[in-house]
Amino acid sequence: MSEALLIAGTAKHAQVARALLHDIRSGKYPVGSQLPSEPELTLALGVSRQTIRAALRHLRELGLVQGEQGVGSFVLSTRPVPRHGHSFDSMDDLLQYAAHTSLKLLSRDEQVLDAEQAKWLGRKEGESWWRVHTLRMASEDGPPLASSVIMLPYVYGPAVDELEESRSPLFMLIERGMGETITEIRQEIFATLLDETHARALALSVGDAALCIERRYFGRTGNLFELSRTLHPADAFRYTMRLRTNLSRP
Repeated sequence: MSEALLIAGTAKHAQVARALLHDIRSGKYPVGSQLPSEPELTLALGVSRQTIRAALRHLRELGLVQGEQGVGSFVLSTRPVPRHGHSFDSMDDLLQYAAHTSLKLLSRDEQVLDAEQAKWLGRKEGESWWRVHTLRMASEDGPPLASSVIMLPYVYGPAVDELEESRSPLFMLIERGMGETITEIRQEIFATLLDETHARALALSVGDAALCIERRYFGRTGNLFELSRTLHPADAFRYTMRLRTNLSRP
């Protein structure tokens, strides 16, 4: 992946991060080597120390460099390395993930369900639903972690209005503001390929491998009130589980 795709944006710190990444990939700063100090980079690149720090933070979030206090920054890899791990055992874990990452609302539009969508959602053709596209990032200016398309009944539109102003996930906003209560979440995980919508959001290429997590949220009456389909870059997400044997079995 090119530097421009991996580190997007026109901000000065993004430009510096791309320049440093180019130097890392070209071998000027090989894996294991130490980058020049912040004052040296400030002088060499003609930018402020604050800009250098922001650029280095961006490279750390991508897993490309590692900083050691009082020593400096060292090159870890020429390719992005997953640096964000989250364990999901309960609803509280989902909330912690949301609290420690940043969410950006990319689009929202009303959908009148066609036959295919109605079958996917288990609803009736012709119903009005919202289709919401969000991007989850490590931080406000950090690399993208996941691209999500979320479907929810039209009546829950006010929860979408709150989405950009809150770190809370959409299902929690629906519970808090719309009087719904989650009684069950069904989750399915499968491999897929990025389509144009998700590839653009994640700064990847159409057809790249991805891991999809589809969650269906059900309320008190067994009604589906949210379906989310979240795509993670294939090399940036790992799902693990631990199985214990029953030592008391015959």
